[in-house]
Amino acid sequence: MTDDKGHLIVSVNYNTDIGDAWEYADAPEYPEHMTTLAYRYGLNYLVYSLTH
Repeated sequence: MTDDKGHLIVSVNYNTDIGDAWEYADAPEYPEHMTTLAYRYGLNYLVYSLTH
């Protein structure tokens, strides 16, 4: 979804819980690749929101 100027206003991640991946980042039983992906999502959202 975009606004009148074409800026992205909604982002959806189907079947992911980024907050859980951040919360359990230091848990040895939690998959490291999922934590890494969650941090990438979060940083991408932050950078995009600050630059657009």
